[in-house]
Amino acid sequence: MTIEEFEKHNERHDMPEMPLRQGIGYKSVWDTSKPDDIIYIPEYAYENNEDGTISREDAYSVRDFVNLVNGDTERAKELFTFVDWQFPTSVLEEDTLNVE
Repeated sequence: MTIEEFEKHNERHDMPEMPLRQGIGYKSVWDTSKPDDIIYIPEYAYENNEDGTISREDAYSVRDFVNLVNGDTERAKELFTFVDWQFPTSVLEEDTLNVE
């Protein structure tokens, strides 16, 4: 989903969601040709704001995943593949993937 689509859904309070392996959220495909498209929204992002919107900080693009692991695209893809409801930052803090 492009940033523009993300913003339109947010305005309408109809952000797409889907069942993930262990929760509800939004997960697209890893596509490095579109590094700024939103590819992942964790489950709790849907509950964080009382007005029903999702903060851009809680919606992740390929670029966001890569930035989280200091530019390592392989580790970023591994992190993206691993998350199935949780915030990527939480996975990194827990060192679940041993990703630095």
